[in-house]
Amino acid sequence: MRWRIWAFGWIAWVLTGCAAFDEYEDPVYLGRAMSRLSYVPAEGFREGDVLDSLLRIKEARLQSGSVDLPLLLEANRDPYDREVPSLPNQEGWHWLTLTIPASNPELHMMEVSSSSIDSMVVWMMCGDRVLHQTTAHGSSRHWPRGKGFGNFPAFDLPEEPCDDLRAIVGMKSGRGTPIPIRVHERSLLEVWQIRRDSFFMFYLGIMVVMLLYNAFLFFTLEDRTYLLYILFLVGVAGSQFALNGYSWMLGLNSHTWLGSRFVHFVGMYSGITTFLFIQRFLDLKRLAPGYYKTLNIILLCYVPAMVFLLWGKLNVAFDLINMPAMFSVLVLPAARHTMKRGHKSARFLLVAFSVFLVAVTVFALREFIPAIPHNWFTDFLMPIGSIVEVVLLSLALGDRINQFKRESEEAREEQLRISRLNEQIMQEQNAALEQRVQERTERLQEQNNTLESTLAELRMAQNQLVQSEKLASIGQLTAGIAHELNNPINFVSSSAQSLRRDFEDVASILQEVERLDSEGEQLDEAVRELHALVKRLDLEFTMKEIEELLTGIEDGAIRTSEIVKGLRIFSRMDGDAITRADINELLESTLVILRSSLKEEVQLHVDLAPNLETIECQPGKLNQVFMNLITNAAQATKDQEPQDRQVRVRTRMVLEGDNSWVQVAITDNGTGMSKEVLDHIFDPFYTTKDVGEGTGLGLSIVKGILDDHHAVLHIDTQPGEGSTFLISFPA
Repeated sequence: MRWRIWAFGWIAWVLTGCAAFDEYEDPVYLGRAMSRLSYVPAEGFREGDVLDSLLRIKEARLQSGSVDLPLLLEANRDPYDREVPSLPNQEGWHWLTLTIPASNPELHMMEVSSSSIDSMVVWMMCGDRVLHQTTAHGSSRHWPRGKGFGNFPAFDLPEEPCDDLRAIVGMKSGRGTPIPIRVHERSLLEVWQIRRDSFFMFYLGIMVVMLLYNAFLFFTLEDRTYLLYILFLVGVAGSQFALNGYSWMLGLNSHTWLGSRFVHFVGMYSGITTFLFIQRFLDLKRLAPGYYKTLNIILLCYVPAMVFLLWGKLNVAFDLINMPAMFSVLVLPAARHTMKRGHKSARFLLVAFSVFLVAVTVFALREFIPAIPHNWFTDFLMPIGSIVEVVLLSLALGDRINQFKRESEEAREEQLRISRLNEQIMQEQNAALEQRVQERTERLQEQNNTLESTLAELRMAQNQLVQSEKLASIGQLTAGIAHELNNPINFVSSSAQSLRRDFEDVASILQEVERLDSEGEQLDEAVRELHALVKRLDLEFTMKEIEELLTGIEDGAIRTSEIVKGLRIFSRMDGDAITRADINELLESTLVILRSSLKEEVQLHVDLAPNLETIECQPGKLNQVFMNLITNAAQATKDQEPQDRQVRVRTRMVLEGDNSWVQVAITDNGTGMSKEVLDHIFDPFYTTKDVGEGTGLGLSIVKGILDDHHAVLHIDTQPGEGSTFLISFPA
């Protein structure tokens, strides 16, 4: 309650101090004595008529400023019905005529009480006679006049008496502005300017004090909120000084590039710093993210305003700059929202912006509501509102510091209480925890012993399964060897029986030859009988058959020898010893063993590169690797037709820089594997076969053997497109 009483008391003091200047009557504005000059086509004219076109050309000349006095005297007059009319926010020149009331011209001046006019042209006329013409460019103290004073353009009235004194005035401005034209004694106009200068010196003093005070707090506390508040102060004060024509203090003239845009730049700077300060002070990003995002979107409106301002479209830029200002009313609900979330200092900002928005609203509405007069109070309403705003916001920042301090003390007390409570709880629980840890340790030790026993049993079971897998391979090997040896043995056995019968025929012929007596009387008869026996036994066919049977027996013996050689290579006694071996030889021995079991299932294609380098390996284990991979490749094709099932075995030598590799590729055109299956094929006991068809250890054993040989295994597979196992052995 005390801060409210202090704030309203301070406002009353400011208003009382301003009222103390009021020892002269308010000047009278001459808006009702003014008329707007324009060339508007009369009713009934159609667009494109000659007269209509001429009128439009003359109106264009008025707006461009390329006019002469006769053109202005012929223009239409549209009287104003208010004491203080306004210029629309449009580019170009605006022209009006003013009837000046009869008075003593020696004691009077005509003043346009606005600092927003960039350029003016004035003709003073007595009846139809031109007394003098004045052209003025620039603003503030740079307006040319005799004994110039104040921030507003002022013109001496003609010295000679005139009962029909009037003025034709042309104005140009980069923004919409009221045109409060008044005629009064020079001394009274000087007093009014002194009042304005005194008030704004007082205003400047307050702003400087607030700025220095908050700058001290910023460097002391290093809180970025104070830096944003300082920037906000500069924007608020700068906009008020610029709007009231004090840009001459910076050496600016509205006829220059920067001077004509200074009010626009200051307006954008003030709006941007205001929104940034509000976001920071109210902590909208945390307490009200919706309002935070909305204000960020509003800030983007200044981008097109800057573009049009740099382009030179000052009036368009002025409208775009005012657009975000209209959304500043969102500050009020945002402040109320943060107050509900516990931000107590937001009440200061709520009051401050309410006062300022009321001041701005009343200041703007006096251009539309005749009941709101143009006097010293409404002229100074925006600066007074900004004073109240910045003072209350300084109090808000101070309250924010106190709030942080209170929260910090409460947080430290709560932290100390929690710390003591935690210490007590820890002391009470230490003994119980030690007991529980000891009991837990004993249980863990028992569980560890149980796990070690279980692990030993699992390893034993795994070894048994591995041996079972090896025995299954040996069983498959034995069946293949028996089948492969049975064919040549059966052929030799059957050939031997046929050979025996043929030898019996030859033996009977030889016996008849032995019984021949070269000196006997019946030699011719015996020879004829022998020839008959030879023809009957078909000795020529028998000799050919004996030759064929001997050749077949020799082939069977060679085939048996190859099988025995392959078996000897496949199951050599040094299979687990590391020695240098030829990969082609190991593959051939494996294929000899597997050929009988594969020849009826798949088409086996073998492409072994000649002159491969030997590698250091364990031949017996590599034979097991090749047998498992080739068998798996054949089984992967079982879903296809027998004539389409194919398995390819290929070897090659690869050189990569200084390294050489012996590569074995085993490819099938089977079902392929998905990524999920590929990720688990080397896991022990993982299998995609039906129950009872596999143990899931084959590829696990293969992976272990290849790792022992430092071989690199790469698998290329796609579902439905087959698989390729590429093994690279370092040579």
